[in-house]
Amino acid sequence: MFRSATASSLASRFFISINHPRIAPLTIPLASFTNHAPIPANGTNHLHQNGSSKDDQNRRKQRTAGPLHFIAASSFLSWFSKKSDDENTPESQLITIIKRSILSIQKEEYQKAEQMLHLALKMAQDLQSKDGITYIYDIMANLAMEVGDFAKAEKLFVNVMQRLFSDGFLEDHIKMLHISSKVAHLAQLQGHLDKAAQGFEWTLAKLEEKLKQLGDDNAKEIRELWGITKNWYAQLLMESKRFAEAKQAFLQAYEAYTEIHGMLTEEGLTILNNLSVACSNLEDYASAERFLKEAIALAAQIPDLSEAGVYKANLGLLYLQQGLLRQASEFCTFAWRYGKQHKHEETVQQASYCLEQIKAMEK
Repeated sequence: MFRSATASSLASRFFISINHPRIAPLTIPLASFTNHAPIPANGTNHLHQNGSSKDDQNRRKQRTAGPLHFIAASSFLSWFSKKSDDENTPESQLITIIKRSILSIQKEEYQKAEQMLHLALKMAQDLQSKDGITYIYDIMANLAMEVGDFAKAEKLFVNVMQRLFSDGFLEDHIKMLHISSKVAHLAQLQGHLDKAAQGFEWTLAKLEEKLKQLGDDNAKEIRELWGITKNWYAQLLMESKRFAEAKQAFLQAYEAYTEIHGMLTEEGLTILNNLSVACSNLEDYASAERFLKEAIALAAQIPDLSEAGVYKANLGLLYLQQGLLRQASEFCTFAWRYGKQHKHEETVQQASYCLEQIKAMEK
């Protein structure tokens, strides 16, 4: 005899939704700060949603999800663009330290990056470079966000915003909107959902105004930031159990992200997975299955993608939710083996839970 399980009873433990912090760019990219080339970058229902609960926030503090994602932007800090090519000048030495700090962040050497940034800040202060100080604070804020020190990150971002205001930047400038989006996301991660919602909605409205004013050729950065913000807002909507709105926001975020970066990216697959989570909460199992299968097919084209096992486990759990035990067992067994092979603990935990539920339902 199979024991039946209702959707509501499984929903409290099911699917994993994934939050990729790598989607967030620095507010002030290095490419806008110097005439050197930018350094290239090398993130309810138990379908997995990091960042939407206190446990998820704690897990995210314990496990960072890789280097910050850099995007190009128009020139911002003229002080760097006017620097001498002489590597022995104080300005060039400062640039070198900043570059090394960014490389350390990319290598997840966060303590080393923090030390270098404090050294860079002291150098910028000695040089009386107001713009250089602002830029370093921005990197510090992103670093704090990356390692899960959300209160510190928010304080630093507010500092950057105040400095930009004092330099004459308007509240709807693209760099201000980058910060507004991140501050809203940080409010969400700290559980301040009303504050986060207000921040996201204000930022999205300003970005949409700008998209209407600009042609397609000039709107790439704004379109990308709009997609990033939509993705974060969708996660907030999931946390607020506004699943239909979350589904629509995830769809919009996925369209924006893939039109810029293509379909074969971890971040794009993350959004697809989360879209499936929203559909499963709406009991739209056909759509949830379709999005997960699309994520699995695309993941197969990305070598050694650790999250691929999570997608398999989620599909198994989706079948379990519908009482399809044979299919659930097939995908969760594969996911368990994949997680063990790739030493991906979240996949193993998710698949183990699925297999335990299958055994319980078969009694």
